[in-house]
Amino acid sequence: MYLLTKLIMKKNIYCVLLLLCSMCTGLWAQVKRVDSIAPLYVGAKLPRTLFTLESKVLKGGKLSVASLSGDFNKLIVIDFWASWCGSCLKKFPLLEKMQEKYPDDLKVLLVNSLGTGDTATSLISKAGPDGALAEMSLPFVVEDELFLKAFPHRAIPHYVWIIGGEVEGITSSDFLTEENVVMMLERNRKHVQTVSKLKRFKEPKD
Repeated sequence: MYLLTKLIMKKNIYCVLLLLCSMCTGLWAQVKRVDSIAPLYVGAKLPRTLFTLESKVLKGGKLSVASLSGDFNKLIVIDFWASWCGSCLKKFPLLEKMQEKYPDDLKVLLVNSLGTGDTATSLISKAGPDGALAEMSLPFVVEDELFLKAFPHRAIPHYVWIIGGEVEGITSSDFLTEENVVMMLERNRKHVQTVSKLKRFKEPKD
């Protein structure tokens, strides 16, 4: 009985060590891929990594992970912000409105990066029932390194507009109006239609 118990304990320890090694390997691989990302500017194509790597996301006071893997054909608006930035918070109602109005065509990605002074813990508190961000319905990336690496900036709010996996524009808050969002959505629809037609044209005919 003693030997059996000892064997079971050794097996459990071995399984835990394997799990830890696997997690560390995965984390190290992700860090390496983030480090390999170079700054992107208007006209640049986004590397696949930006669509496939997962980020920590906060919604409804709960942390999870998510990626942009299902949003390639949408207009993607990346909004770099911080909880102390009044100009950033002022635009949130418009972004929430547009996201609700165009859920199939638009992906608003709110990104709170490292260096803002915010942390996952502090943002969970602020997103609580009595917090300053309690009214926010959009999920947001916390403790970001990935998008900051791709789109370095000195001031916020900072907006990146992506169509068809390519940087269409990098703007300040002045450009973020309902009219301009609709205009960019129309550009994205035309791009998607053009790509779809090209694919059909290239398909072999029976």
